[in-house]
Amino acid sequence: MAIIYAKEDDFDQIIASHSKILLNFWAEWCAPCRCFWLTLDQYAERENEDIQVVKVNVDKQRKIADRFKVKGIPNSFVIVDGEVKGRITGTVSCDELMKQVETFIAE
Repeated sequence: MAIIYAKEDDFDQIIASHSKILLNFWAEWCAPCRCFWLTLDQYAERENEDIQVVKVNVDKQRKIADRFKVKGIPNSFVIVDGEVKGRITGTVSCDELMKQVETFIAE
C-alpha cells in the first residue's frame, strides 16, 4: 500500500478512513529519519492492505506533531480505530517494526 503524506487539512479524514495506521513523524534534516524511510517503504510493501503507513513532516505540520506530543524524531505511533495503541521511538529493522506493530494491535 502506498505511503500517505498527511497535512493538517486532511489528517483527521485519513485517520477516520483507515482502521489500522502506522503514523510516522519525521523531518528532512533528520539523518535517522532518512535511514528509517527505507524501512517504512519495506513495511508498507509487506503489509499490503492491512495497515496504512502515514508520514507527517514535523517542520511543515507542527500542529499534528504537537497533538501527539512529539518531542523527538523519528517517532511512530500505532493507531487502531482512531486510538493510539503504542509508540515506537527511533529506528528499528523492518522485522522488528512488524513485531512491535503486531504486538500493539493485539493488545
